[in-house]
Amino acid sequence: MVEVASMETLKFLMITTHFPPFHLGGDAVLVDYLSRELARRGHEVHVLHNPTVYKMLRPASETGSSDDIDDGIRRHQYKPRLGKYQPWINLTLGLSGMPSRMASELAKTVKPDVAHWHNTRGFIGVPMQLRNEICLYTSHDYGAICPRSNLLKPNLEICSAARMCTACSLRWRKPPQLWRVMGGRVLELQDEIRIISPSQFVADRLSDEGLRVHKVLRNFVPDPGPINRERSAKRNALIYLGMLEIHKGLHTLVKAFIKSNDRQGFELDIIGEGSLRSELIEAITKAELQNRVHVHGFLERTEAEALRKSALAQIVPSEWLENCPLTILEAFAMGIPVIGSEMGGIPEIVGPDSGSIVFRAGDVDVLADTIVDLWQRREELAGLGKRARNAYETRFRPDIHMAEYLRIINGSI
Repeated sequence: MVEVASMETLKFLMITTHFPPFHLGGDAVLVDYLSRELARRGHEVHVLHNPTVYKMLRPASETGSSDDIDDGIRRHQYKPRLGKYQPWINLTLGLSGMPSRMASELAKTVKPDVAHWHNTRGFIGVPMQLRNEICLYTSHDYGAICPRSNLLKPNLEICSAARMCTACSLRWRKPPQLWRVMGGRVLELQDEIRIISPSQFVADRLSDEGLRVHKVLRNFVPDPGPINRERSAKRNALIYLGMLEIHKGLHTLVKAFIKSNDRQGFELDIIGEGSLRSELIEAITKAELQNRVHVHGFLERTEAEALRKSALAQIVPSEWLENCPLTILEAFAMGIPVIGSEMGGIPEIVGPDSGSIVFRAGDVDVLADTIVDLWQRREELAGLGKRARNAYETRFRPDIHMAEYLRIINGSI
């Protein structure tokens, strides 16, 4: 492998299935943040992505083209000949000849110094070195060791020793990844590929399966600038932002809020969409808490951020093995303390130094008592918010992440 001698001007090729505006979660957002930071520093950034997968998963979406966005990032969209059927074929059989050839041809043209692979399910599949560039792979989830990428069984138990992965996929009503059956469940990455993990927890799980993680590199979020929490947090409100799905712990959160409602006076804002929405609204209505618990559904970013800034704390009650959630880092950047479950990588970033609290996942009583305790000392939350902001400034700023990222590339670690 050829190491880069100078860090003045580099060419980067990001390879990802999802990229804004065609995206579903935090992995694509992080690729966007990273690409923008690199471009802002004068590097040449190309992104190869596949909007067809997004359009297949969100057929009603009205998201337009991103080709005309002028932000210093050069986008390359893969358009499969078989349209929406191609991702299913690639996912099932591992046949990714055309997208792989496009990536190789793009690499010949661009001549990147660095090819950085992200989540490419249904697109290309296994990361590979395209020519003689430095090759990175970020494990945004558990896709390297789990066909479902989340280590969740159909009964929502955590998978500790994966077996019968094909049967698991079928029970999830997802196409089985037959290529994993033939070649082994764990991705066989080339030795030249440096694996980056956003959390020590995920790094340890990958290592347990025989994958060597080169570096634990925490995620980052842009700096929104100093926020006067005493002035902005005008409501006695808590907030949740994310998918309304059972593995995110929404049922536990709503039950805990209902159980504690006569001992605390918070309002609760729930922002997001998902299969639990009608069930949550029914439970809230039955408890006659419609005036205190507000299920907003999907909100545009500006609306969601306005509600978030007015809240005293954010709750992240996840019951699956989270990696390094951007929603927590965003809260810290805004000076908002977090109540987070103990799952996955959350305890690595949520703790006393951030003015935040970790609780036992899925425990309604513990979360209810935590909410009551916060209510009784709500006057302290502004001070806890300052500690949250300090955690952001010392650990999750873009310049901190970029310094480590470029050191990985330069081979100095």
